[in-house]
Amino acid sequence: MMKKNDLGAKITVLIIAIFIWSFVMDDVNPEISRTYRNVSVNYSNTSALDRQGLVVMDPESVAVDVKVTGKKSDFGSDKFSASNILARVDLSGYSEGQVKIPITVSLVDQPSGISVSSVEPRESLFTFDKLITKEMPLTIRTTGTLPENYVLGELVSSSRFVSLSGPRTWVNEVDKVVSEVNVNNRISTDRESFTTLLIDEDGNEVRGISKEPNVVEITVPVYRTVTLPIELQTINELPENYSIVDISITPSNIAVRGNEDIKNLTKIDTEIIDINTLIGNAALEVELDLPQGVSLLNPNQKVTIIYDVEETITKEFTLAISDLDVLNLDEDLEIDEEDLDREITITLAGYKSVLDQLESEDLRLSIDLSDLMEGRHVVEVKMAEIQGIDSQSLVNQPLIIYLMEQ
Repeated sequence: MMKKNDLGAKITVLIIAIFIWSFVMDDVNPEISRTYRNVSVNYSNTSALDRQGLVVMDPESVAVDVKVTGKKSDFGSDKFSASNILARVDLSGYSEGQVKIPITVSLVDQPSGISVSSVEPRESLFTFDKLITKEMPLTIRTTGTLPENYVLGELVSSSRFVSLSGPRTWVNEVDKVVSEVNVNNRISTDRESFTTLLIDEDGNEVRGISKEPNVVEITVPVYRTVTLPIELQTINELPENYSIVDISITPSNIAVRGNEDIKNLTKIDTEIIDINTLIGNAALEVELDLPQGVSLLNPNQKVTIIYDVEETITKEFTLAISDLDVLNLDEDLEIDEEDLDREITITLAGYKSVLDQLESEDLRLSIDLSDLMEGRHVVEVKMAEIQGIDSQSLVNQPLIIYLMEQ
């Protein structure tokens, strides 16, 4: 039977042995710490962002420095490396805007004696943006110069609008959607494919946004131009007592556009108008009878006929022979005084506006007595030209005068 003293001694020896072993082991296999820098952080639950229509705008990636602690033997060859560290952020449950999200770090496939002692940083600032779709009109921009006598028509695109899809911030940076068309030295109409470009207000291209369509078909119409005189086309006749005093077309020439055949045209006719519509008016706007495929260079240009249609009337004037201008009378002769007091009547035809204002003294009637000797003579009354009066309308009644010596 073992004695108590022997048992106590054995226990004491065991404790001493354990202490000595622990001392030796701590010295041989001490506890150490290691720091692993720039460990990539995984984004988890990204599907939650997809369901909410959100996207991470910033940061593109996150890295942390992780400090781990354990026994030296646990860090032996191939026992532990940065691949055993799993850093992640949980992106579920957040909305549009900025938020600080904690970073969690765990260890995988590693000895149980190693633990995480510190993580730097412990959180990261994330910016979430809403994914949106926005439709914007397409603007067609042209560069280059057409040859002389050619003009560009209205460019027509296969799509008038472009649909943009992407983060709200980026989409809202887009000021306009454009396609650039080089028209340099074009002389014919073509249809070509052009890329759509997203441009901000500073003229820079915005990238990272989906757009539909990415390519559009654009018709680029190019026309030949010529400037031609306008010719008035009328039907019917004015009544006998009316006549056209003056008529003009404003503008007298007009620029038109069309295909190459337009260079063979010599004039542009007005649409046919009834000439009787001119009575009582001072001006009339008319349409042009443009050949097929020909159009005005300026589609808003108006063509106006400016005219003066006058009524023609007759008017009688009575005056004495003494009121006539006597020309070339021999200085030794004179007209019998009884003849000078005799009155004559003449009839004139002309525009009503002129005859209404005309008085006898305005007529400037005259008789030419050159080479006439003493005696009785039949002479012709002549009238100076008056605008608006038909000089052929002066009806000469026989004018007989007696010349006598003074």
